[in-house]
Amino acid sequence: MPVIKVWCLPVVDEQKIKELNQYIVRTVIGIGELGVKDEKDITCLFPLDMMKHSTGSAIVIEVTGLFEKPERTDEVRQRLAEQLGAVVESLFPATWLVECFVYPFNPSQGFWASRGIEVNPYRAFRKLERMLPEIKPR
Repeated sequence: MPVIKVWCLPVVDEQKIKELNQYIVRTVIGIGELGVKDEKDITCLFPLDMMKHSTGSAIVIEVTGLFEKPERTDEVRQRLAEQLGAVVESLFPATWLVECFVYPFNPSQGFWASRGIEVNPYRAFRKLERMLPEIKPR
């Protein structure tokens, strides 16, 4: 599941954040090669910046958790970066700089999810049993 973090946003009301979230979701869904069907397939985060005086002068977008797949080519990732950057820039036109970084991810580097096609609860439980040390009753 792609995780999209938008850093250093200016202080705005929740309605503006909801609008930004909707635009981000529509943008990602609109790039068919990503395979995102709806908002349940992505996570959007808008972390608060602890340094208020520079907030909003530059906005950084990071896309992580984007599994490497043959259809997610360099060109597709570049299109994602450009479109997300353009969306954020259009909603925050007073911002001096908007940057978007897209990081492809190979799940073999380490990944786990509580839900998904590959998750088999029985196998997961058995694996957990093998990982935990023997617990003996007192």
